[in-house]
Amino acid sequence: MKGKILVLNVEVSGMNKYLFSQLRKRGWQLKIFNVPFPKRYRYLSLALSFHFDIRRWKKRFDERLSKFYKHPCIFKIRTEFCQNVLKKEKKVDLIFQIGGLFAPYFDHNFSNQYVIMLSYTMALSKKYSPWLPPQEYIEEWISLEEALYKKASLIFTTNENARRSMINDYGIDEEKVVTVGYGLNRERLPQIDKFYDGKTILFIGMDFERKGGYVLLDAFRKVRKEIPSARLIIVGPNKEIYRINEPGVEFLGCIRDREIIDGLYKKASIFVMPSLCEPFGLVFLEAMAYKLACIGTTIDAMPEIIEDGKTGFLVSPNNAEELASKMISLLKNKELMKKMGELGYLRVKEKFLWDRVGEKIDFYLDKLKSNV
Repeated sequence: MKGKILVLNVEVSGMNKYLFSQLRKRGWQLKIFNVPFPKRYRYLSLALSFHFDIRRWKKRFDERLSKFYKHPCIFKIRTEFCQNVLKKEKKVDLIFQIGGLFAPYFDHNFSNQYVIMLSYTMALSKKYSPWLPPQEYIEEWISLEEALYKKASLIFTTNENARRSMINDYGIDEEKVVTVGYGLNRERLPQIDKFYDGKTILFIGMDFERKGGYVLLDAFRKVRKEIPSARLIIVGPNKEIYRINEPGVEFLGCIRDREIIDGLYKKASIFVMPSLCEPFGLVFLEAMAYKLACIGTTIDAMPEIIEDGKTGFLVSPNNAEELASKMISLLKNKELMKKMGELGYLRVKEKFLWDRVGEKIDFYLDKLKSNV
């Protein structure tokens, strides 16, 4: 056994089990504590969001809850929970925190063995207002984040966008921040013979507005004028909140069944998610694993995933004209879809598997432990 790691965990897009599996595979013993979101704030969000129209109530609840997630009082409540954990669990070699949502070592001397892994920061979130609490709370949160990052001995980021934010927005020593990447959340890459029908566009994303859903609908109307048989499959948004009924659009709502999702990837010709704000974009990796050319936007980590002109296209956020043009050019060119799909598949295989991420994290944890 290499050593004992105490993990302060919050779930992140299903990556956690793959990350933890990699650490165990390499000889680390993990003791995992899930850090809860305080229930009373969930109930408070329900009460404050009340509306007689159930759809508007649910939408307002989601928006208010997302703001609470980034409220300093929640940061402090979660910090207190973690402090109580650390008081009881002192015999560990390293502490590994997922995300920058709490800072339990403020009252403890763990800074020489404290590791954080994250994909995004509040400084990056500031450009997307629906996520944000009032301005005075943003500055307080950022100061809490900054203290957390400066006291940690090592910070792993899943992308260079987050690493640059650490260095430029928070003044963190660049030698302390390491981009380790992200892995496809699957045990193995799918093996498929891909068929491209030249008309089926797939979108998967729960947060329809943030992920550019309305921009995509606008662009799709333009696509239908050029390609009348084109169809858009939308997966993720709650059917009770979003009632989308347009020609050529199949609105399937939230689907949990993995086999159904896989079938949709196989059926699609291209994958499109023109996000307005995107901490990473794991769904692009899934789409590329099914040999789909991808269209995303030029912001956040998306340019690190999609190679513009090679595995898909990057368009400006909120630009339906540009988005429609790229979709049309792909759907009308099956050879291009096939070529980009194959290159995307190879990119996932070479760059975005958890074995590679685990190997890099393991190297730095070994190095840190040897210096403790």
